[in-house]
Amino acid sequence: MAFGRNIVFVAALALAAVISQSAAAQTERASATMQQLVANYAAAWGSRAPDRIAALHTPDTVFDLRIAGEMPQTGRQAVRERFARILRDNPGYASTVTKVEFGPDFVVIEYRIAMNPPAPFVLGRVRYVPTAEPYVVPAIDVIRFRDGLVSEKVTFLDVDTIRTNSLTADAMQAPK
Repeated sequence: MAFGRNIVFVAALALAAVISQSAAAQTERASATMQQLVANYAAAWGSRAPDRIAALHTPDTVFDLRIAGEMPQTGRQAVRERFARILRDNPGYASTVTKVEFGPDFVVIEYRIAMNPPAPFVLGRVRYVPTAEPYVVPAIDVIRFRDGLVSEKVTFLDVDTIRTNSLTADAMQAPK
């Protein structure tokens, strides 16, 4: 009887190892796919072309810039327009990735944005007047993918860094 239990135990261990290897292979493939999706998305941002960036979003995509007074943008066209404004306000936009964590259908990216806006700009309820000196803003993106496209992008910016590097940061009236 002990011999039979040992065979079952060994068989169960072998099956667990096969399942584990299969799951690891699927994770590696998924990770490779996610890595490619993120690389394509980063290249689109690197191109500074809002149409190219928006093309990598689902038709019902959501962009949520987590700053007081910013409303989430829904839909490819709304997202494209918001990205165009971000790039217009910071024509030298460039980012440097500091950390990336992959999930099964999402990625979390920590990065630093090179800023040197040439003119006043608005984020949320604040109008910032730049100093003309370049600076770097820490940021985090949580990006969800569906069917190979971005379905949701949530961005967190360190607005204190933006405020500190501005001549003024004036609160604007909330829309009524």
